[in-house]
Amino acid sequence: MGLWTKLVEAVLGDLDAPDDAQRPAPAPADGLREARDDVDRDVMLIASAGQLGGATVEAALAALRRLRASPLQGRALDALVARHASRPLVEPIALAVAHSLVDRGEPSAALRMVANATSAHALLLTADLHAERGDLASAVATCERVLLRELDHPGARERHRRWRAALGLAAEPDARRPDAGTTTVVTSEPDAPYVLVREVGRGGAGAVYEAEDRELGRRIALKVYHDPSHHRAQLTHEANVAAALAGPGVLRVFDVDPGHGWIALDWAPAGSIRDRVRARDASLLAPMARWALPLAATLARVHAAGWVHLDVKPANVLLAADGAPLLADFGTARRAGEATTPGSFGYVSPERLAGRAADPRDDVYGFGRLLEDVLHGLAPAAPRAGLASLAERWYPLAQACVAKEDTRLADGAQIATRIRTELMGA
Repeated sequence: MGLWTKLVEAVLGDLDAPDDAQRPAPAPADGLREARDDVDRDVMLIASAGQLGGATVEAALAALRRLRASPLQGRALDALVARHASRPLVEPIALAVAHSLVDRGEPSAALRMVANATSAHALLLTADLHAERGDLASAVATCERVLLRELDHPGARERHRRWRAALGLAAEPDARRPDAGTTTVVTSEPDAPYVLVREVGRGGAGAVYEAEDRELGRRIALKVYHDPSHHRAQLTHEANVAAALAGPGVLRVFDVDPGHGWIALDWAPAGSIRDRVRARDASLLAPMARWALPLAATLARVHAAGWVHLDVKPANVLLAADGAPLLADFGTARRAGEATTPGSFGYVSPERLAGRAADPRDDVYGFGRLLEDVLHGLAPAAPRAGLASLAERWYPLAQACVAKEDTRLADGAQIATRIRTELMGA
């Protein structure tokens, strides 16, 4: 008996055997013994994929196909599930095992196999499994993660529309055009003491411009709302909350004019984390703790003051010249316990989609999604930039942030504590 066989037997035992008192006398079973040895060898090969000196993913998938045709498939899958619980299998293998478990009628085990997956195919299977369990809010939130990366991923948009409708939620705009249906027309001489330089961003509520203060000669960011009369309350709210939370990590407000629909903000010359992810800028993003810890500390301060930002996403985290993060756009912020407004596509927690009031764990979820975006965006540059272990170190934190609400980190302070204790210098 091989080492892996002994391990499997120790963990699982003989799952199909009757009690000792009812066990029939052993019969010659050389063929069965050989079959078990073959299965154990394939299980060991599959489990080695992705390890130094282990099998290739292609070889592991071929072995898994052999196992699916074996009468001992159940034994092999149970061993792989046990192995995944102690040391996760590489994602293509975990996804293939999950599909096999679905075929066996074990959706709960399948969901555990893909719980920490990040590929579009694995996320869509995760969404389907959530929907099958009746958790449509988690299904919608997971489906949005797929659509942000691959809008045309087969079946994703149809599922998203159907599940949102079942939850009683309005249809979402095209994820590639978050400003669909809005137009902002601003001349080079707006009714404000600023000269517009260029447009740098656009969203559902307004557009953001790089501008110059005529009197002081400094660069500022000018956010101009699409419909000042309609968004007057939101603009005033955004300015008031940002001013109340003024301090480290919060983008400064210089001036506001609710009547004309603009707000003047500090200029962040390095752009947003979204910009840096799209540019694959490892120089600013790869020193993760340098920006993730102060961002978590800012969220901790916001939460300690009784507020929830409710729109934590890469586009709303700006970077100062030294790379320090600045949290922006407090237009949807609410006091903890207050009813919430619709959030940004792909960054809204399942609980908020289901109608739960504002809670710091909504921001924790957005922080986790932001981490995922950064790690996913840096993945192509990781090997040549010497960042091979970046995802391995930081994904567990992202997973702790987007986990089910009862196991999710509670607030920004818990995120900051975890970074300090586990990831400083990573």
